[in-house]
Amino acid sequence: MTGGDLFVECLKEQGVSVIFGLPGNHLDTVYESLYNNQDSIAHYVTRHEGGAAFMADGYARATGDVGVCMTVPGPGSNNASIGIGEANTASSPVLWITGQNPSYLAQRDPKKSFHGLDQKAAFGTMTKHLEIVHRVDQIPGAINRSFSALRSGRPGPVLIELAKDALDAEADFPIPPWNNGIQTTASPQDVDAALSLLSTSERPLIVAGGGINHTRGTAEILEFAELLDAPIVMTGFGKGSVPEDSPCSIGVFRDGVSQVAMEASDLIVAVGTRFNYRDTGNWSLKMPQPLLHIEADPEEIHKEYPATVGIGANPKLVLRQLNAALRDEKPKGGWGEGLRELRRRWTATERPRILQEMRDVMPRDAILSVDVNVTGYGALPHFPCYYPGSYIFSGVSVAMGIGLTGAIGAQVAYPERKVVALSGDGGFLMTCPDLATAVLYNLPVVTLVMNDDQYTSIERGQLRRFGKRIGVELSNPDFVQFAESFGAVGLRVEDPNDFKPTFEKALALDKPVLLEVVK
Repeated sequence: MTGGDLFVECLKEQGVSVIFGLPGNHLDTVYESLYNNQDSIAHYVTRHEGGAAFMADGYARATGDVGVCMTVPGPGSNNASIGIGEANTASSPVLWITGQNPSYLAQRDPKKSFHGLDQKAAFGTMTKHLEIVHRVDQIPGAINRSFSALRSGRPGPVLIELAKDALDAEADFPIPPWNNGIQTTASPQDVDAALSLLSTSERPLIVAGGGINHTRGTAEILEFAELLDAPIVMTGFGKGSVPEDSPCSIGVFRDGVSQVAMEASDLIVAVGTRFNYRDTGNWSLKMPQPLLHIEADPEEIHKEYPATVGIGANPKLVLRQLNAALRDEKPKGGWGEGLRELRRRWTATERPRILQEMRDVMPRDAILSVDVNVTGYGALPHFPCYYPGSYIFSGVSVAMGIGLTGAIGAQVAYPERKVVALSGDGGFLMTCPDLATAVLYNLPVVTLVMNDDQYTSIERGQLRRFGKRIGVELSNPDFVQFAESFGAVGLRVEDPNDFKPTFEKALALDKPVLLEVVK
C-alpha cells in the first residue's frame, strides 16, 4: 500500500464517493488508487479548477454533506481559490485536496519551484482548517482532523496539502473510523434561559439561517414555529430550509412582508445565522427587540447584534431540546390571525413572469443554481423552494460563474432530480468550458443564459453613479451553436410567450441543454 492508497482508503472510510478534480503529476499516486477504486469513488474531471471547487460546493450544499475537489498546487490551487473563497463565505463543507512538491524541497523558495506556492500563506484565511502532510504516517491523522472540522460547528472549507514523497512512500497504518464531528447541545441553563425569554413573548419572529440548511433541521424548525404559532423568514443562505408553501413561511428576511413582521414582533429568534451584510443591509438593520440567537459558531454570538440569550451549539439539536420542553408547556402567546394575514400578503406578491413560469414547470424537488445576474437577483425573494439544499447562490462573495458549475455538482449528487442553472451571459462565459463536463458525463443540467450582451447590474450602478457606461459591453458567441459544438442541445427564445413551452421541452430532453433567453 502506498501513501496514495492509504489516503484513498481513509476517504472511503469517511464516506467520500465523489471527487471533482484535475489530475497532475503531484497526485499521480492518488489517481492510481482512484483507478483501482472506481467502484467506490467516482472521479469527475473538470475543465478548470475553479469549476471543480464550485462543483464540490454545489454538491455539499445540495446534500448537506462534504463535497470534495482535488487540484495540483500552484496554478491549479490558485484557479480553485475562487470556488474555495465562495465555500468559505457560504459556510460550505468542502474538502480541498491539493498536492505539493516533495517534502525535502519544503525549505526551498516556492517562487523557484515547479508549481511552487506557499499554500498555507495563500489560503489560510479562506479555509476553516488546513493540514500540511510531509510524511506518510501523517495521512490518517490529517484526514481525521479534517473531517472533524468539516462536520463540527459551522462548516467551512478544509485544505489538505499532500507532499508527493508522502504519497509515494510505502504505508501500513490504521485507517481512522468515520468522524461525525462534535455535535454540541445547549446546556440546561441555556435551555431554561431561552424558554424564559420565549414565555414572555407574544409575537416571536423566527429567522432561519444557513445553519438549518447545513444541519437539515427543517422538521425541527417547523415544529418550533408551530409550537410558538410564529412566522418564519429565511436568510439568503437559509432559503430552502423551510418549504415556502408552509403556513408559517413568509419569505426571505428583509423582504417586504418580513419587514412588516419584524416591526410587529416583540422577540427575534435567529437560528443558524451570522447576520451577514446581505441580510442586514450592511448592518443598517435595527433590532430593538430582545434577541435569542442560536448559532453553531459560538464566536458569532454577540458579534453583530447583542443577544439577550445566546446559545453556541448545533441549531438542529438545540431546537429539539426546546421543542421537547415546549410540547409540555406551550407559550401563551402566538400570532394567531396575524400570521395568517402575513401569509396572505406573501402569497399575493406578484412575481416576475419568467420566474413564475420556471416555478410552474420545474418539479417541486428541483434544484436551482443561480449565478450573478439581474434575473437571478429576483429569484431569491420570488422563486419559491421547498427542500433544503435546493437553492444555490453566491450570497456574500457574489462570485460569478457558480451557476453552471454549482448545478453540475448538485446534479452529480442527485441524478434523478431536475437541476437548472440560471445565469447571465457574463457569468456563464466565466465557467462555460465545464459545459464539456456536463456533456462528458451526460448530466442533464438545463442552463438558462439571460443574454443582453452586457454586464447589466454593473451598468446600472455606473449610470446611477456618473450617468455613463464603460467596460460593460460584451461580444457574445452564438449560444445555440456554442452549445451544439460541445455536444449539448442549444435552444433560443426571443419572444417571452415562447419561454414556458421551450423550457418544458428542455427539461424533458434529459440531456445537457443550454437555453438562451434573448432580453
